[in-house]
Amino acid sequence: MKNLLITLLLISPFSFADWGDVYYCQMTTFSDITPEGKRTDYKLEKFQFKLDSARRAMVFGNSGYLEDKVMDLDDILGFPANEIWWGHTEQSRSFFEEGRFLWSYVGVQGITSISANCDKF
Repeated sequence: MKNLLITLLLISPFSFADWGDVYYCQMTTFSDITPEGKRTDYKLEKFQFKLDSARRAMVFGNSGYLEDKVMDLDDILGFPANEIWWGHTEQSRSFFEEGRFLWSYVGVQGITSISANCDKF
């Protein structure tokens, strides 16, 4: 009976992502790497984003390094409900899967990368 209850909870609509959901995230890494290979680690931040259906994008909150960024979502069958998607801006790429967020920017000054754990509220 306990296993049945857990299974039903996991497949319920409340366990899936949907447009309008807000995610709160805590960085686990935040680093730059120069073309020469020098790595700089920065203070870890908290941030949030919302899945915006009108823009078909992740829209980030108004504070921190990702402040006010809008990342268009690439079409993946069944997103956002299956909690896996790719996002992008002209300069960066992101990947999200089941609460894990990855983001990177590659430019002439090097690479900036962020990883974070996120919870939906």
